Amino acid sequence: MDWAYQYRDPEKLYLNVTNRCSNRCSFCVRSQTARIGDGLLVGDSEPSLEELLDAIEHRGGPECFSEIVWCGYGEPTIRLDLILDASPIFRDAGARVRLNTNGHACLIHGRDVLPDLGEVVDRVSVSLNAPTAERYIELCDPDLHNVPWKPSPAPVAFWKAMTDFLRRAPHHFAEVQASVVGHTLEADEIERCRMLARDLAGATLRVR
Repeated sequence: MDWAYQYRDPEKLYLNVTNRCSNRCSFCVRSQTARIGDGLLVGDSEPSLEELLDAIEHRGGPECFSEIVWCGYGEPTIRLDLILDASPIFRDAGARVRLNTNGHACLIHGRDVLPDLGEVVDRVSVSLNAPTAERYIELCDPDLHNVPWKPSPAPVAFWKAMTDFLRRAPHHFAEVQASVVGHTLEADEIERCRMLARDLAGATLRVR
């Protein structure tokens, strides 16, 4: 399992630090391939800070990239500790820091972690993925076992956590974007997602 990999843009380095996720999305590419770009992303290993920095050094070091992106086959904010420890190192080396997230971080950790993330992340992309809670639950299939709460929250709590994260994101990050997977939605659903992203956060919508 590669903890650092490149995909399309040589100026960007992506970090794959966990395969754990709070969603089991029907469209997730990890069900179709073990590789993205030049990285093998499937595996059980999760790096320590030192191991991650070593993996980045093997790619030339953070100073070789304009942007370093927390984005892999799992939800990166599950490794919140690693994001908070490593991101300042990347910034000190001159790289911007981007987080691609499903927006469940506060639910996963049982507290408001947006202020912490805002201290170390420049740009955030939130996977909106659907225009309604019902459609979100259908497509993203929230994993009720991946949060610390007992009893586990209802599936709709994951939608609410994501939309709340997106709504509050502009107060913590310099740039905010929402995204959807185009082939899973009808054209009118994509437009409704575009309007929702704008209404919640004034954010643009990226159709992947």
